[in-house]
Amino acid sequence: MDQNSMKPIRITLLGTNGWYSTETGNTLSIFIQTPDLAIILDAGDGIHKIADICPEVQIPACLFLSHFHLDHICGMHALARLRFTHGLTIYGPPGTKELLTRFIGYPFTVPVAELSYQVTIVDLPEGRSELVIPVTTAPLIHTQLVYGYRLELGKIITFCTDTGPCDNFLKLANHADLLISECSYLPGHDTPAWPHMNPEMAITSAETAGAKKLALVHFAADLYTTIEKRRDIKKTVEKADDLIIGEDGMVIEL
Repeated sequence: MDQNSMKPIRITLLGTNGWYSTETGNTLSIFIQTPDLAIILDAGDGIHKIADICPEVQIPACLFLSHFHLDHICGMHALARLRFTHGLTIYGPPGTKELLTRFIGYPFTVPVAELSYQVTIVDLPEGRSELVIPVTTAPLIHTQLVYGYRLELGKIITFCTDTGPCDNFLKLANHADLLISECSYLPGHDTPAWPHMNPEMAITSAETAGAKKLALVHFAADLYTTIEKRRDIKKTVEKADDLIIGEDGMVIEL
């Protein structure tokens, strides 16, 4: 057996807030380390912490963007702090290349061409794509186009943020080893005009999909004003023993 295949996948929650950063955490970004590939999910302002974990990322790296709300891309200005010796490929919904070509540049930040490593920006179609790894994308329910992702890494990791419950959420999360789901709203809270999840919605969707583990992230900064409010979720929902309540700096291994 390949020694690398026996090594665990390490998932570090760099930022777990939604909307804006507070003392509870930075805005959303997740760092996945495998033996052969580094993966970043969204580029909230927590993304800069990769430099503290890996001063140099010495394997190919990919960044998957769910959508373009600023709390999910504002960390792009920190790309100049990071070092990807094998380059960085950025994937996202249609329009990603056009938008980021303008956004990662003057007058906003250091342009792509002036970074110390090569950056490639790719628009991903809906459906399954054979990239460095197989990746399945599907649109979720929100006020604009949001992609959910299903990553095949030997283990299946599904990432769905900024969405209400929907069929594509269930399809992407089907029997996933880890489902990383947004949880913007407090227990019992819902605003259909601004689709997001509350804990009950996320847990029910994960159970329906047969996901093995559920991690909640993207807690709305104006609602979850303390870490204790996040942790209190376990007091208000059933079947909470295996529920992972995301906090900045938390590490999950698969």
